[in-house]
Amino acid sequence: MNKEELKTLWGFLIVYVASALILMVIIAILYYRNETYKINEKRLMEIKTVIMGYEKELMRAEMDKVPYAFHPPKEFFSVALLNREKQPLFSNFKNQIVDVNATRYAVRELATPINEVAYIVVDEAKSEQEIFTLKFIIFLSIFISAIFVGIEGYFLSRFLLKPVHSRIEKLNKFIKDSSHELNTPVAALMMSVSSLKQSSFSDRRIINHISISTKLISQIYNSLSYIAFNDIDEVFEESFDLALLIQESVSYFNEIAATKENTITAQLQTTFIHMDKSRIQKVIHNLLSNAIKYSYPKTTISVKLSEYLLTVTDKGIGISEENKKTIFKRFERRSTTVGGFGIGLDIVNSVCKMYRIKVWVESVAMKETTFYLQFPPLRNGGTNLSV
Repeated sequence: MNKEELKTLWGFLIVYVASALILMVIIAILYYRNETYKINEKRLMEIKTVIMGYEKELMRAEMDKVPYAFHPPKEFFSVALLNREKQPLFSNFKNQIVDVNATRYAVRELATPINEVAYIVVDEAKSEQEIFTLKFIIFLSIFISAIFVGIEGYFLSRFLLKPVHSRIEKLNKFIKDSSHELNTPVAALMMSVSSLKQSSFSDRRIINHISISTKLISQIYNSLSYIAFNDIDEVFEESFDLALLIQESVSYFNEIAATKENTITAQLQTTFIHMDKSRIQKVIHNLLSNAIKYSYPKTTISVKLSEYLLTVTDKGIGISEENKKTIFKRFERRSTTVGGFGIGLDIVNSVCKMYRIKVWVESVAMKETTFYLQFPPLRNGGTNLSV
């Protein structure tokens, strides 16, 4: 799976699992409240029964005029019988100091003391154990359900993405095959144009037309080739002067710019970087190609390089604020009225991410557009620092 498919898969899984978890948590909360209510009601009834039992025993001993014999309650219950001073007379509490104001205890104050007993205090641990067990079961159920939902979501997303993946594979194969097939005729055309320029062929207009067409086809081929083979192409990093590379690119595109009576000016400061030269060349070519494509006729395209900052400015249709958010995505274009595939700026963004080159765009609609590339400075070791 490629990066886009993995991103989509993870996005689907996160939304799917999160939605399922929210639903499960809501159900768990409602279930927990209902069960704790039942447990507390049951606890209250049992405590009332225990208190009534001790009241009867105290009253029986009072009526029979015999000393009261304290019998410890059944399992899970603790009982303390206190006098008026709230001191224990009989108790099976672990702590003999009993605070009748503690919220966890059920306290029954007798209207009149019986056998000196004024308070019956009851504590029980069974409901707390039941609530703890209930919480554990709920959390365990949510955890197991989340794992199950995650696994189910994974296979479901793979199933849903399968036809899309198949179409993408076919499209990628088509692009790779097309790029491969274009390689030979493009190379032949370039060589033919070079030979014609060196020969005595007199019609320079025809040569220029052939040369421009060849360069345009070559640019399309380079873009398709990068998309098709970027994942498997080797990276050859080297130190080189970015200014010289830009100057070569400007010279290459001047002939194409001339078809719209445009000119490309370059103000370049010597700037050494350590990167893959062919990839950086593709970035420059795509920026210049876009500038020519979207500029008005008879205008100037300005290229500047200083302090590791490259700017390419064209006087043209500009980019709307809405399109700025998506302009670097694949198949997105500034305008549908101008030809193109919408892959040039995607390549620019891809290479910039690879080398952590900051890229952004500023534009005034129907006036001008400037692309900014901030290259990381070269350090002593010969590689570029990340900025």
